[in-house]
Amino acid sequence: MRHRNFRLWFIGQLISLVGTWMQTIAQNWLVYEMTGSAANLGLVNFVGAIPMVLLTFYAGTIADRFDKRRVIFWCQLMMMFLALILGLLCWTETVQLWHVLVLAFLLGTAMAVDTPARQSFVVELVGKEDLSNAIALNSSIFHGARVIGPAVAGILIAAYGVTGAFFLNSASFLAVLLALSLMDISLIRRTGGEIDSARDQFAGIRYLRENRMPRAVVLLISLSSLIVMPFYVLIPIIAKEILGGNAGSYGVLMSATAIGSLIGSLFAANPHAVKNKGSILVASSLVFPALLLLLAFMKGYSTTIITLFSVGLSYVVQNASANSLLQEHVPDHLRGRVLALYVSMLLGMMRIGSLLMGWTAEMTSTPTALASFAIAGIAVSLWIRRRYPELQLSA
Repeated sequence: MRHRNFRLWFIGQLISLVGTWMQTIAQNWLVYEMTGSAANLGLVNFVGAIPMVLLTFYAGTIADRFDKRRVIFWCQLMMMFLALILGLLCWTETVQLWHVLVLAFLLGTAMAVDTPARQSFVVELVGKEDLSNAIALNSSIFHGARVIGPAVAGILIAAYGVTGAFFLNSASFLAVLLALSLMDISLIRRTGGEIDSARDQFAGIRYLRENRMPRAVVLLISLSSLIVMPFYVLIPIIAKEILGGNAGSYGVLMSATAIGSLIGSLFAANPHAVKNKGSILVASSLVFPALLLLLAFMKGYSTTIITLFSVGLSYVVQNASANSLLQEHVPDHLRGRVLALYVSMLLGMMRIGSLLMGWTAEMTSTPTALASFAIAGIAVSLWIRRRYPELQLSA
């Protein structure tokens, strides 16, 4: 926080992400209320993943070739207008499922370009000496917003419907746009390759193919994203059908997950607590699906809240450790392209997984789907641990 540009980034992102989580809650509730289908919840998330797959390599070269601050600015501006459009459609009571699908695709396009630039921008704000701490604090912004956003969205939706959440999210983007505009450009530590080398779209793939430890991190997170991270798509169903709650209950459950995530990110930000990121990553990748397996058998409101709190904590410790390990080991001139692969696999596989989990829940039941995917997640983590023993030794 001693870096002025990072302070601006921290505040702007926190405000904007509160709005983003409000929209996430409102959009999921909107789709479920319109269709009553777990499969459609998964479908909306899947459609948003398509651009992340198609634009992976191009997005990485953009992050390495161009001014990341400007790239982020224009992507955030696009996301602001997409939220506004969805709010207007709800306000005029003309919104349909295909509207949500189209806007989810366009949002995924903006995110595909924005996310690798945003992830690799952190090192330009603080330098490598504070990178690990900054990544964890950046994660705390995300999960702190998850505490506030779902709670506010739940109250707002219960009282006034989903429209206000979309309008407030659109307005919240002004905070990050202002933060980017106020940054001192002379303090930004520009990273990236030369123009010619940055055009090599497949350099990130070659790096991962030739380096086992970073490859293990990307593989672990990719499989975790496909199998266990999409659990959130079932939370509206858990809230309404298993616990007999409403939008407010849904907001509370999401906030419980977020509070655990926030505490996990603060733990990951403490350099004295996290001595060996590799061992922390491997351990948390086992605890995370084990807790989801426990969640599958929860029937009470209080026990579900406690379990989701623990799920959120283990989830963010896993992902913050993975992000830190990857950014600290990848060379500066390849960071954007490697992170583009990492982020596209993280978000893309999560969206595909949400579609599969939604379909599985529809064909069987929510507890059965959750338990099945959790067991698969445990098996994957054990396999990675055996296949890449050096991962546990990475600092």
